[in-house]
Amino acid sequence: MSSQVELLDRSGADNVLINPNSYVIRPQEGVLHAHVGNFQHAVAQSVEFDKIVLFSAQELLIKPGLGEYTKRFTIGAQTELYENIETANNWAGFRPEVLNFPGVKRVLSLLGLPLFAAGQAEGQFFSRDVFAHLERVFTEAFPMEPCGFPTEQIVPATLAMRHGFAGMNISLPITFTAGNAQLEVSEGVLHQLKRGDGALHARARPGALRPAHLGACVLKNVYAVSLPADRYETWSKVMGPLENS
Repeated sequence: MSSQVELLDRSGADNVLINPNSYVIRPQEGVLHAHVGNFQHAVAQSVEFDKIVLFSAQELLIKPGLGEYTKRFTIGAQTELYENIETANNWAGFRPEVLNFPGVKRVLSLLGLPLFAAGQAEGQFFSRDVFAHLERVFTEAFPMEPCGFPTEQIVPATLAMRHGFAGMNISLPITFTAGNAQLEVSEGVLHQLKRGDGALHARARPGALRPAHLGACVLKNVYAVSLPADRYETWSKVMGPLENS
């Protein structure tokens, strides 16, 4: 395991804060506790910040302006309401056992909601005050460990839905995810995402959430893309020339 000094050396940045608290994470079993732990550490260290953005290891920024964009909104999240209907494209998390999970039931009780929402985890963003609310709700309902389903796709989206009901304008997440759509992120697609022009259309993958940024002219609000590691070379070929132009 790398030390904090080694990690800071690798980052090459003087504004990187490493959380000394290490949390177990397992794919599809919940990683929101790790994001909450990072938030708690930043607050404990008196770090000054206005927004928190949830990133994964597969996300790559594609253009500048993220800071200015997030200033315009308190929340950026996808909110797909739970439906107990089985179809080929229903997300696997929309199951009665998830709705009846004690932690989920506690979250819904705290927020005064009958059903949960779900949304892509990558690129969600929240004001500091809203994420502090999320932290309080999460830590009252869940342990700081994996719980068996993707909490990061449920709890933030449900909180965002609650604020939307209260009249808040909510943006979409800032990350375009390639994993939930039947779409190859080619050089042409990356060029279009970089420019933010027009719309992209594709079917959702079976068992995936509805792709948040497909089928609508919202690409101008995309600032990052989530790609598998074998597609990084394509990203590098496009982003290098664009950044130097």
